[in-house]
Amino acid sequence: PIYLAQGAIIMRYLLTTALACALFISSAATAQEAVAIKTLPFSAARQADDFLFISGQIARTANGKDVKESVGTETHQIMKNLGRILEEHDYSYDDLVSVTVWLNDIEDYHQMNKAYASYFKQQFPARACTGGAQIVFDFKVEIAAIAYKDDDGDNGDDDDSKK
Repeated sequence: PIYLAQGAIIMRYLLTTALACALFISSAATAQEAVAIKTLPFSAARQADDFLFISGQIARTANGKDVKESVGTETHQIMKNLGRILEEHDYSYDDLVSVTVWLNDIEDYHQMNKAYASYFKQQFPARACTGGAQIVFDFKVEIAAIAYKDDDGDNGDDDDSKK
């Protein structure tokens, strides 16, 4: 009888643990369910004085289509998203002063760079890039940025004191 009672306790513990694991796994999976970006609790961009802070962008079009063919196509879509946000606030790619890139796999660094570099005419912004990131909705790339343009339309690159 004592062995049966101990067996029942062990079985109850195992079933409870299995149920807890199943609930944890299912709640983790629901965090990755696709939802409309505009329903999430953050702004695409916020202006503070002459700075524009742009939230991390993923490769999802304005109409909600995911673009996941390759790291290059994801990067191009993200840069288009950034361009649209910059334009909506009267900025351009040349006004970007700082960019942060997250890659799911650092081995994709060169492919991302090739697509990324094609969006700049004058000079590149300061940038940080990290690999091994767990990016939402199984994307391979996420990019956030900060743009700056003073009231004169200058992005601060020229040192007027040397002229």
